[in-house]
Amino acid sequence: MSAAGAAPPTETAASPVAPWSRWHRPARLVLFAYVLLISCPIRYWPLESGIDGGWLFALNFAAAQGPAAASRMVFTMGPLTYLLSPQHIGGNLARGLIFQAGLWLCLAVIYRDLFFRAAYPLRNLVMFSCCLALVTPMFWFSYVGAENLMLVGALVLLAVFHTRGGLGRYAAALALVGLLPVFKLTAALIGVTAIAGFLLHRVVAREGNPARELTLAVAVPAMVAAAVLASIMPSVQAVLYYLRGIADVSGGYSVAMSVTGPRLDMVLAVAALAVLAAVVRVQGVSDPDTARSLAGLLAIPLFLSLKHGFVRQDLHVIAFFCFVAIALALASLTLRLDRKGALRVVPLVVLFMLLWLLIVVRSSGPAFIAHVSGVSAGRMLIGALRYEDLTRRLEASIDAFPRSEALEPEVVQIIGGAPVASLSENIPKLAAARVRIELCPVIQRYSAYTPYLDGLNAAWIRDRGPRFLVYDGQAIDGREPWAETPAMWLEVYRWYDTRYLGERDLLLERRTAPRFTRLERLSRAQTGFGQALRLPTAGGAVFWTMACGYSFEGKARKWLYRVPPVYMTVQAKDQASRTARVIPDVLVSPVMGTYLPEGLSQFAAVFSDGIQPGQVVTRLRLHGSGSRSYSPVCEVELLRPVR
Repeated sequence: MSAAGAAPPTETAASPVAPWSRWHRPARLVLFAYVLLISCPIRYWPLESGIDGGWLFALNFAAAQGPAAASRMVFTMGPLTYLLSPQHIGGNLARGLIFQAGLWLCLAVIYRDLFFRAAYPLRNLVMFSCCLALVTPMFWFSYVGAENLMLVGALVLLAVFHTRGGLGRYAAALALVGLLPVFKLTAALIGVTAIAGFLLHRVVAREGNPARELTLAVAVPAMVAAAVLASIMPSVQAVLYYLRGIADVSGGYSVAMSVTGPRLDMVLAVAALAVLAAVVRVQGVSDPDTARSLAGLLAIPLFLSLKHGFVRQDLHVIAFFCFVAIALALASLTLRLDRKGALRVVPLVVLFMLLWLLIVVRSSGPAFIAHVSGVSAGRMLIGALRYEDLTRRLEASIDAFPRSEALEPEVVQIIGGAPVASLSENIPKLAAARVRIELCPVIQRYSAYTPYLDGLNAAWIRDRGPRFLVYDGQAIDGREPWAETPAMWLEVYRWYDTRYLGERDLLLERRTAPRFTRLERLSRAQTGFGQALRLPTAGGAVFWTMACGYSFEGKARKWLYRVPPVYMTVQAKDQASRTARVIPDVLVSPVMGTYLPEGLSQFAAVFSDGIQPGQVVTRLRLHGSGSRSYSPVCEVELLRPVR
């Protein structure tokens, strides 16, 4: 027995010396080098268009403006994300590469301990390395992923601590988890719940020193997180602002960002869990204590990974299968892999590899080969070593920005040196135009999917809105743009006029006085999903609100899985109709009802006084598979603006 549980079998001096034993240490060195290569966190990115390029640029731009600017930003990623995915903005690239080098050094220490000090058999380390290779797509997920390297490092340290002891390993794991909240909340939640499950098993099994370990588990992550937040946030109020914002982003994700996918994905996920359960069961035969420890360590994180991967069932499903690969890698360290044990375990791991391939090949194509082989990491590493060439290449990405997506020259000329913000997701087009950029608090409009987050952007537009706003008319997931962030659009309508309409962009300019001062209630009623809400067509603009509580099914879906989409169908005065997705949670804020613009020309008409918009809405209704997640009765109000 070890200090903390049953030790796995090791190759000891008393064992017969196999002819190939002389190759054990070189083989360990090769495996160590390979694992260290695929775990290399060196990353840097050029300026690129699109949604992902938009939030990546915004986080880097905010960080370059200083702590005060960065502390006002709200997104799914934390304020230090730029260190993991830096761009050549200010000093971000240099700081990011230094941080990444430090993280790589920490991982090197962790893997050196694993491969050369913890005395795990070579065959176990081979299986660990193979399973870790299957995790690599998660290290390269959508411009980020290096935060998962910290999570893997913490989980490895906890697994080794259980079988080999060493309080330093435990403290280091806790410190890594303490860093995660400033990078990505999802990774932090997985880390915290892994520690909680790990400690629960140790308390029940009466292993180690539970009181001391529990004290450290509370103190170390909290102290690390507090120290980092204090160093990057200008005040306690800024810290609370960040925590509230990231909590809302996380809480609303299951509703606003849900996307359904093939049923086969869930079948494969269940099969992957079955494979993992079978491996843990095999381990439980020879080492039940370690099997129970792994179950405690991984049970809740597996659920969180399943939820995160299948709420938005597109590329995100990779995250779940990669996390199962992490679980198999940890289990492989303590499995008995003699001939009999290998015959039980290896077919299970091969089966999981086939399941993994079915998902990863479809989602990421051949790119996974470069990740698994270490080619992606090697390219990034070599590029970073040529720092001057790297900076020149990244600077050139501004001039190489696609002209078809760039800000139109007429818009750039009108803006001049005045401040401008983007209502679109493609924020990098402003950087490519070298205009004076202002950022909304919730940096991309599609992620302001709760009343609180929508209200942050609305208050910013009202109180600090720049002279110009740019909008391209696009929305994600087939959403209705006008109803996507109604509180924000209300303030934009109150304070801005059309200045220029181009082929790709609408330029709005701030008024000297608001278009109206308040909203006056016209009527109040009750309605439900599927029922038509009729709107008056005379007397100018009319706004509406709809407050719908969650049903029991909806509450369960929101916390355990995902809420299916809800759609709104509108019918215009000319009998034309259209359907788009809406987020019922934000409809408590007034939505422009009489005019529901479609396309930039109709948006331009709405923001031009004296011009009649082309589409006047007479009625609308909400429907869709997500309707069952809400109360059958909703409170509706009709309002009109008053000067």
